[in-house]
Amino acid sequence: MREGEAMTGPDRSAQGAPRRLRSVVRAMIWATAPVLLLVQLFASAGVEATSFWSQIRQLDARIARTADSRAELIAEPLWKMRYDRVTGVLNEIMQDETITAAAVYDDTGVAIARVVARPADQTVAEVSRPIKYSNGNIAVQAGRIAIAYSYATVYADTGSRLMLLLIVGLLATLATVVAMRISANIFIGRPLAAIMSAIQRSKQDGRAYPAEIRSANEFGQLAQAFNAMQYTTSGALDRLGHMASHDPLTGLPNRRSLTERLATLSCDAGSPDSLIALCFIDLDDFKGINDTFGHDAGDRFLVHISERLREAVEPQDWVARLGGDEFVVIRPEVGNEATAQAFARQLLDAISAPIRLHDKQVVPRASIGLAVRRAGDPELSHLPALADIALYHAKSKAPGTVAVLDEALQRDYRRRRDLELAIPAGFAEGQFEVWYQGQVDLESAAVVGLEALIRWRHPDHGVIGPGEFLPLIERSGNNARLTRYVLTDACRALQRLAAAGRPEIRIAINLPPSELADHSLAAELRATCTRFDVAASMLELEITEGSLINNIASASETLHRLRRLGATIALDDFGTGYSSLAHLRRFPLDKVKIDKAFISEIPDSAEDKAIVGVIASLAGTLGLTLVAEGIERAEQAEAMREMGVALGQGYLYHRPQPLAAVLQGLERRAVSDSRAIAESPSIAPEFAA
Repeated sequence: MREGEAMTGPDRSAQGAPRRLRSVVRAMIWATAPVLLLVQLFASAGVEATSFWSQIRQLDARIARTADSRAELIAEPLWKMRYDRVTGVLNEIMQDETITAAAVYDDTGVAIARVVARPADQTVAEVSRPIKYSNGNIAVQAGRIAIAYSYATVYADTGSRLMLLLIVGLLATLATVVAMRISANIFIGRPLAAIMSAIQRSKQDGRAYPAEIRSANEFGQLAQAFNAMQYTTSGALDRLGHMASHDPLTGLPNRRSLTERLATLSCDAGSPDSLIALCFIDLDDFKGINDTFGHDAGDRFLVHISERLREAVEPQDWVARLGGDEFVVIRPEVGNEATAQAFARQLLDAISAPIRLHDKQVVPRASIGLAVRRAGDPELSHLPALADIALYHAKSKAPGTVAVLDEALQRDYRRRRDLELAIPAGFAEGQFEVWYQGQVDLESAAVVGLEALIRWRHPDHGVIGPGEFLPLIERSGNNARLTRYVLTDACRALQRLAAAGRPEIRIAINLPPSELADHSLAAELRATCTRFDVAASMLELEITEGSLINNIASASETLHRLRRLGATIALDDFGTGYSSLAHLRRFPLDKVKIDKAFISEIPDSAEDKAIVGVIASLAGTLGLTLVAEGIERAEQAEAMREMGVALGQGYLYHRPQPLAAVLQGLERRAVSDSRAIAESPSIAPEFAA
């Protein structure tokens, strides 16, 4: 490493590990050595203190014995006043280096002999004994002897021994520290270093590296446990990694792997101009499989599909399950778009082979969105989203087919996304408008009702029809908000109709399927009617057969609540649903609206006339009012009257218009019944659908 370069990443960690290990040994030594030294010092000091006091006591006893023995020797010379002999005895005892001075006093206390061998400041203790003389006839106290002595020798000896013990203790501590360091490195440092090295290497590449420790002590057992744990953890991490990137049901790569795969294809492509095809596959009516056969059978169904896709592709192709009934197949090299389409159709054929579930044959159906991009295309990472655009088109226009992404589909997608994102602003800025189309009595041509139809006056895209934005409203979860919006406008329109002298005209509003599951709808309808002071009986609520079949229990309860408020219930688009007769019998219906698909070919189509005739007969039997939708020509209206249809709705009478235009038309009709309301000018002639 050059001077000045910083150590980073694993290098720093790897080199930092030995320092950390050395710090463990060093910390152990620094924690132990002072304690060991102090213990030795305190132990030595204790021993020396005991010895010191023992020597002091021995010295005191020896001097006392000396004083006693010398008192006996000088008793006679002192009594007989032979002072030279007294002085001689004192000189003899001065041979003891601990004695610093000695003196003899007569019975009057006068010093008759004194010997000083050392400075008086060294004298730290003194012994005095009486001198008694006895010759058989008399026994008297002739005087006393005093001996001064010093502890300096004891102090010096003790200090020397303490210094020697300190040096020996330091040497012993040093030897102990060296021995501890060597043993700690052998028995602690090296095992920890081996374990840390294995950990660091494992962190660098994720592999398991065993800690090579051969000893049978606790560190050896720890290393064995660590190695076992590492292999177990490594295997678990491998399994978790596989689970994180693969679908647990089919074993195919999952959505997380898709991004990595596209990045790999972009880097590994032989040429940036090579074409990559992505097929986004969605099974049609997979919910029906689950509902009919159960979720376990649905899982087996998905496994069958995944196996078929594996068998249908080449080794270089890539198959993944993104979740639910969505699959992705990537072919990394295709010659052109036509070849990619042929490949997608092969996948459809492979999927469509019958599958046996619960002893019944089921024919799978799927739709495929196909997107083809060059390997060097910046949009390659968006390939799944682009293929999803094509898939959306395939499922909405022609399920069971392959749709190829093109500029038109991308424009439609961008427009759809723009509209979806603009929905909140549409509500906030009042861009949604409620238009009305008249319902007339086919006998008198009098307007008896209006149907509320929603339009979106977008600031950039102009007036947009409900067929385009209602699915977006439903996807964004704003169905309830839109229903309340239309309901409020309809009640306001009833107020204006009453003020214009037409209180008998009812207004019909459409209920989306989700509203039939909302038990609060009846309470909100009652509250809105109360707020605008209009009767709920002036409202007609239109529902479709599809909404009934999907919410039978909740729909029935909601409809009965609305019916009890006085609202009229109409079944819209009759004849295009599922179990029409059952619905007519089960639900509280007042009206049936015949779908315009049965009206458009009348009177030329005998089959359509027969169907309408049967419907009219059935409605008459059940006491239901019939409304014919989509009447555009006078002969259609005449045919409906002849078949007993009471009411009609269509461009022949009235185009959808804002309420102001409807009120103008009603006012003109009141003045001159000869003019049809359809002749009134439309405020928005550019939008007639």
